[in-house]
Amino acid sequence: MLIVPEANSGAASHNERSLRGLIAYTRPRRRLRMVMTDQHLAPGPDVPPPNQPPVQRTPPFPGFPPPPEHIMSLPARSDHASWSTRVRASLIDQFPTYLGLIIFCVGYLIFIVRLASSGGSTSLLTKPAVAMIIGLGVMLASLGWVAYNRWHIAGRTGQSVGKRLSKIRLIGADTYAPVGPKNAFLRDLVHILDALTLVGYLWPLWDDKRQTFADQVMKTVVIDEAGNSRR
Repeated sequence: MLIVPEANSGAASHNERSLRGLIAYTRPRRRLRMVMTDQHLAPGPDVPPPNQPPVQRTPPFPGFPPPPEHIMSLPARSDHASWSTRVRASLIDQFPTYLGLIIFCVGYLIFIVRLASSGGSTSLLTKPAVAMIIGLGVMLASLGWVAYNRWHIAGRTGQSVGKRLSKIRLIGADTYAPVGPKNAFLRDLVHILDALTLVGYLWPLWDDKRQTFADQVMKTVVIDEAGNSRR
């Protein structure tokens, strides 16, 4: 029978206790080191991990898309000016031009008649020629009036003299605001298309927004401020 000395067993117990103490001491330090390492390597809330798509932020109200940044569309209008009211306003605005045209046409007709009956004499052609010159002068002068009345004033306020007397206003179809002098000029220029087709001037009789071809091209409408929207 082998008997182990007690000194050796005491040394073994001492070594075992030392080993356990070392393990217990090193475990918290390793755990603390791992936690600190994870905190420094962990990405922030707004930084996506490498090789990952960016984080999509959720809308402020779940189930609804974010509100648009542009201005919301305006409600549709139904107070468009009638065709007869627009014709009356146009006649008032173009009165100087029509007056010069009438004087010129009357002088021209008299000139042709007297030229045919005078047998080549020029003494009877003086007055008709003067009437024609006056008519041309009035039409040229009316261009300045049209530029001021229909392009400058109506472009900035939406109302020329004729529109103001007829209580109607020219505005943008999308903005409901005056179109500006430049667009007012271009609109009158596009009215040539209405004059060439003739049906362009009559289009407001059956159009929902009562627009001429020029209105459709320039995206404008004429509204009735007096509440008389009959055709």
